Amino acid sequence: MKSILALLFVISGTLSLYAQSFPNSGFENWTPYSTGENPDSWTTSDSVTVLYQGGNSAFSGTDAYEGSKCLHLKSTQITYIVIQLKGPGIATNGTMSLVGASFQYSGGSPDTARSRFFSGYYKYQKNGPNEVGSVQVFLLRNNAGTRDTIASGVSLFSNNVTAYSQFVTQIDYRDYVNRPDTCLIIIQSSKSINDPSIVVGTELVIDSLGFSGFVGIDELSNFINDANVYPSPADKNLTIDVDVKKATELHYEIYDLNGRLISQAPMNSAKEKVDVSSMANGRYILKLTDVKRNSLYSTIITIGR
Repeated sequence: MKSILALLFVISGTLSLYAQSFPNSGFENWTPYSTGENPDSWTTSDSVTVLYQGGNSAFSGTDAYEGSKCLHLKSTQITYIVIQLKGPGIATNGTMSLVGASFQYSGGSPDTARSRFFSGYYKYQKNGPNEVGSVQVFLLRNNAGTRDTIASGVSLFSNNVTAYSQFVTQIDYRDYVNRPDTCLIIIQSSKSINDPSIVVGTELVIDSLGFSGFVGIDELSNFINDANVYPSPADKNLTIDVDVKKATELHYEIYDLNGRLISQAPMNSAKEKVDVSSMANGRYILKLTDVKRNSLYSTIITIGR
């Protein structure tokens, strides 16, 4: 199995982020079946699209970012009963079933970590101007037979990307008390079934997935009501606007996606303007900490000119 991606933040000599593993995260292991193949520990749309004359919508590739194999998802058209339906190639670490003209999802991988980010590498070739691929992640908890969403995040892909590029999905929490017990990941080459933007042949390639970061139980809830960071993308200045519950000395830290510290300083007020004019275009991670460098908030920021 490939190594799990991790963004490592070294604060005062200690490691403050933690990575959660899940099966076949690098799509190295595949099992053939009569008309195709499936990645182990994943369910795909392939058997459905083959059954309904749409061809293979999920298959392995040797153009891997890391290791020897990767996941290819391709948008197709099927004949469902007497109806022509266009839909995305889909992969999930849970289970999926076609109900009417839509897929329903259940299951997932065991996961009790409170991860902050979900990342991986992708390529995207769209055949229509309005195509959008996606990676969605949900952290769930069983609650008397129903599943509560503890946190969720999504990355969207709308531009052609011919060489592997990293995506980093921030996982946003709605429950800061309970831990999840399951992670559900859904990857799609296009929007939902029969969306008018779907064009057959649009292809999303995914490799080297992993969780990173850790959200403490007390993060945000005890010190911060909300935080707003804008504009996105930022050009010359980035504004950090924090609604604090109790007085605390705040610091900001900006890291690149390799974990290198780019900038840090104490915040003079709860609304701070940060000069980012010298930073290169791209995506970064902004962290807010207290005076002891305890993490209070993290988010992805984008610099673009």
